[in-house]
Amino acid sequence: MQYHSWLAAPVRWRLFRVFLIFLVVVSLLISYLYLKNRPSYALYDVIARHEVAESQRFARNSPENKYVLFKQLQGAGFNNQAQEILLYHHLALATSRVYVYQPIIWRPRGSQATVPLSAFMPGVTRNSLSAALFEEICSPEETKHVKIRVNNPSLWEYTKQQLSGNEKCIVVDDWILNWDYLASPALHDVWPEFQKYLAKHFQWSKPIQEIASRARTKLNLRWDPASNDGEPYVALHFRRGDFEGHCESLADHHTGFTTWATLPSLSPSTYPPTLDTTNHTSSIEHCYPSLSRIVSIISTAVQDKPHLRTLHVLHDGAWDHPLVYAQHYKLKALLTGAGGPMKRVTHSGQVPIAWGEADWAVAVDVELARRAEVFIGNGYSSLSTQVVALRLGADGGRAEDIILL
Repeated sequence: MQYHSWLAAPVRWRLFRVFLIFLVVVSLLISYLYLKNRPSYALYDVIARHEVAESQRFARNSPENKYVLFKQLQGAGFNNQAQEILLYHHLALATSRVYVYQPIIWRPRGSQATVPLSAFMPGVTRNSLSAALFEEICSPEETKHVKIRVNNPSLWEYTKQQLSGNEKCIVVDDWILNWDYLASPALHDVWPEFQKYLAKHFQWSKPIQEIASRARTKLNLRWDPASNDGEPYVALHFRRGDFEGHCESLADHHTGFTTWATLPSLSPSTYPPTLDTTNHTSSIEHCYPSLSRIVSIISTAVQDKPHLRTLHVLHDGAWDHPLVYAQHYKLKALLTGAGGPMKRVTHSGQVPIAWGEADWAVAVDVELARRAEVFIGNGYSSLSTQVVALRLGADGGRAEDIILL
């Protein structure tokens, strides 16, 4: 026995080394495919150069322009950055200033990787200035630096006052649209004008529109209620992945819904029982709802809409979050099984994302949820609240067609 044990140790070590090498190779392969599946840096370089050229033309033809550069969120999720960018652009326009836009920090490519903003939201970059030209357009002598630290209720109006001067260039040095403000009732005062802003200025880039249209055709989804093309559908934002731990933290800190999910007009849209942020169980119930609760919500949503028998699920399943797929298929079985409310369930993984298009997938998810007849979202999620803003603002939709988990 001692002889065999003596032999077993080096054998086990060799097997362990082979296993480690296998893991490294698989990790490198997955990383390669994950990054290679995204738009090329060459394409983004072309878009960035176009942004600079357009900014130069705009600044040259409008020498009387006044500019504002904000301190912005760096490296958060796409929709966190997008909602802040839209609010800052709106704030700049409301004070007759040109918005100085910055690239999006794109975490899937690395903590400091950037992508040009117009590759996603060209409406913001139109008649705006690329940050790459700010120092060329705004000399230190022409630039005023301000810090805005006020109580939440007066933040928006106070900032507008600070930006209303005659200075050619203003830099806001502190991060004013912080999490506390975005989750506060103070944001409600911004909503009436922000609705108009979205209707006038919001636009997805051409690649996002093309992929979304392709998905509509492949998945046979109906966007226009007056059309017979495709099937009318409910969209569900099934936020899982790393969200469970995040929800526990939010519950521990007694945090409620964020941004536009807090609008008074959406209070009746929250599925009962009412969210009680002082109660840990209540917070988890809304932030990370059980599958049975989700089934109940969907069943209730279609009780008076028997024509809605198709569900499209937006989820964050990926190679690093494989259990999301397991939960999704369990949910699908509950929804389409005997007595279930749905005949057909499609999901994010079926969206026809071609090679080199993966960076746009999250925006396509938002667009497909925006176009659904009914949207069921998570009030704690920036993706869901972005969908809410577009449905109610850009599209003039009804709060009655939104349900918050």
